[in-house]
Amino acid sequence: MSSKISIIVPNYNHKPYLQQRLDTVFGQTFQDFEVILLDDASTDGSLDILNLYKDHPKVSHLIVNKVNSGSPFKQWKKGIELAKGEYIWIAESDDFCELVFLESVIQSFTKEVGLIYCQTKDVDEKGNVLLDRVMYTSNLQPNYWQSDFEMDGDVFIQKVLLIKNVIPNASAVVFKNSLAKPSFFSESLLQMKMCGDWFFWVQLTHSTKVKFINNHLNYFRDHRSITRIHKDTKTKKRRLLEEAEIRRFAEQHYGLDLNEMNGILYNKWFKLHNKLDIFSSLFYRIKLPSSSNFSLILKFIKFKLK
Repeated sequence: MSSKISIIVPNYNHKPYLQQRLDTVFGQTFQDFEVILLDDASTDGSLDILNLYKDHPKVSHLIVNKVNSGSPFKQWKKGIELAKGEYIWIAESDDFCELVFLESVIQSFTKEVGLIYCQTKDVDEKGNVLLDRVMYTSNLQPNYWQSDFEMDGDVFIQKVLLIKNVIPNASAVVFKNSLAKPSFFSESLLQMKMCGDWFFWVQLTHSTKVKFINNHLNYFRDHRSITRIHKDTKTKKRRLLEEAEIRRFAEQHYGLDLNEMNGILYNKWFKLHNKLDIFSSLFYRIKLPSSSNFSLILKFIKFKLK
C-alpha cells in the first residue's frame, strides 16, 4: 500500500543543514509518507548522514549519483518518477519547516485544488530569520499573500506568476502527483540554472487551482551558494533568456496576452546591451513569438533614445 505523500529530498553538498532538514521531515505530525533521498555526488560528507537513514522504514529510496548531474531539476525529475504517493513534497535539503507543515497543507486540499503552498521566512546559515517573504510580493497590487487565497491556475499564471516567480521556494509546496507530467522536464527546463522551478510551476498550475496558506511554516536558507544570486552581466543575460523561454512557452501553449510583461523583459535586456549589439545574432535570442527582429530593433532604439 503506497503512502499518501512522497517526500523527495534532493541533496548536493548541504551537510551543514541536512540533519535539520531530515529531522523536520521525519518528525512531521502527519506521518503517512515515504521519503526518497537523492544525492547528486556530494563531496562534503553528506553521505555520512544520508546512510544513517538507508534502512529507515519511511525511506523507500536512497539513490546516490556517482557523477554530478549538473542540474537540480534532473533530480526533481528522478524523484517524481519514483514517487508513489498521491501528493509530492520536494523538501530541499538546505531548508527546514515546522513539524505541522504537512498536516496543515494536506487538510486544505480539495478535488479542484492541485497545488498548495505556504508562506516562507528566509534564514541565514545559522537559522536566524532574515526576512518575511510577504515582502517579496509587496510590489504586486493587491498583495494576495497577506492572507489565504485560492485561484484558478490560468488566472494565477496571468495575474502574478508570469510577472515574477511568486512560488520562490519548492520546500513550501505540496502538489498532486497526477499533475506532474514527464513532458514538463523538457531539455529547455533541464538546462536552466536559475528559472527551472519557475518553468515547472507555470506548467503545473495551468490545469488546476492554486491555494496559498498565509502561515509561516517554511524556512528558506539564504546562503552564498544560491544560484539565483545574479550580479554580473553574463549571469543577468542568462537569467533573462531563461525567463524568455518561459514566456515563449506560455504564449505558444496558453495563448495568454503577455505584451506588458514582455515589454518589461525587453527593457531589462536592452539595458544590458549597447547599440552595436544589434549586429550580433545573440542579441535576438530574447525575441518572443509576438515580436519580429525588426520590431525588436525599433523597441531597442526607442529605449536607448529615452
